[in-house]
Amino acid sequence: MKNLLLIITLLLFQQTFSNVIILNGLTHTHKTKSGDVVTGIIKLKNTKESEQRVIIYFNDLFQNCGEETVLTNKTTHNKSIEKWVSTEINEYVLQGKEEYELIYTLKIPSDSSLLGSYWGVLMIEVEEPIKEDSLDYSVKLQSKIRYGIQLIADVNDKTSSELEFFDIKIDKDENNVPVSIAVEAQNLGAFYVEPTIVLEVFNEEGEQKGKQEVKFKKIYPKSCKVFTLDISTLPKGNYTGVIVADYGEDMYAIDIEFEK
Repeated sequence: MKNLLLIITLLLFQQTFSNVIILNGLTHTHKTKSGDVVTGIIKLKNTKESEQRVIIYFNDLFQNCGEETVLTNKTTHNKSIEKWVSTEINEYVLQGKEEYELIYTLKIPSDSSLLGSYWGVLMIEVEEPIKEDSLDYSVKLQSKIRYGIQLIADVNDKTSSELEFFDIKIDKDENNVPVSIAVEAQNLGAFYVEPTIVLEVFNEEGEQKGKQEVKFKKIYPKSCKVFTLDISTLPKGNYTGVIVADYGEDMYAIDIEFEK
């Protein structure tokens, strides 16, 4: 019975994944100043003929160093926009093939000391209830898809950011062979950054044997993000390398050594 329910749930997930889509991106950034009131639009589209119900609510996003990224409404932080953001509605039923513009408002406090990126996530939860008489065993299930729309308010004049590497780990497979390098980058500045992390690898003769690049992951102020660099295709040997964080206005680099 449990296996049956699991299979049904997975099938429903696949069938409803594209029922409602976001047309204008999952990140919305606003350049603001103290006392501003700004509005934004999230464009939704129902791709099916049947009605689709969406629920809108807020979550805070945490990128604490050394921890997993967390979305929650249980706690908050001092860079949250929770008290600034509002929406016209908290639920809506999209008719078949309907496009809908969800309007949100950000009210920036009139506090001249505010500086930096402030952020949060509007969750768009799509529900398609399944009637009891459509399933055996009189079981009522709901399939749900959740979109997280990151809202960012860059408040007042932007200052330069500084990155450093909080942690670097070499991940190994079940045979103890290095397969990837996990680089945890930390944003020490007041505004979010989107760095590109680059790894260049050299053998003992100084020849370049590989280059890996991971682009554009947002790192919020005083937060961390992990970038995974693949080294699984390198042959056995001793290697040196340089890891570079390129975030436009500046670069940060560190040397490494490892053996395969």
